[in-house]
Amino acid sequence: MKMRTVLLAILGCVLLWAVTASAAAQQKERAYKVGKKGEVTLAQQTKVGDKTLEPGTYLVQHRVSHGDHFVRLIELKQVEAQSDDGGNYTHTERDKVGEMKCRLEPAAGPIKETTVYTVTDGGVLRVTKIAIKGEDVLHVL
Repeated sequence: MKMRTVLLAILGCVLLWAVTASAAAQQKERAYKVGKKGEVTLAQQTKVGDKTLEPGTYLVQHRVSHGDHFVRLIELKQVEAQSDDGGNYTHTERDKVGEMKCRLEPAAGPIKETTVYTVTDGGVLRVTKIAIKGEDVLHVL
């Protein structure tokens, strides 16, 4: 009877460990909607490729060249008081994060809204993919 109790306790611990390890491995994905003017606001430091973005508002850009897809995020600096259309912004080349080539994955259908997807990786958000309105593929970084 004691041996059976010990075996059940060990089995229970192994199952608990397996469930915990599985839950830790699954990262919760967050989606950031991109505004009509291509803007996304990040509330905390966020990694994009090998670069780290500081909290702020960024312009999401996308281009295709010779069949390859590229995305970049450019930091927007607010330069004047807010206007009726949501504010006046400017950006400079030094604020550019850089352009990154993307791998494409099929989407479930045509994308209705540009969205930036992130996961938490070591306590820091990391951009994993970007969905571009009107396309039927996801841009995976």
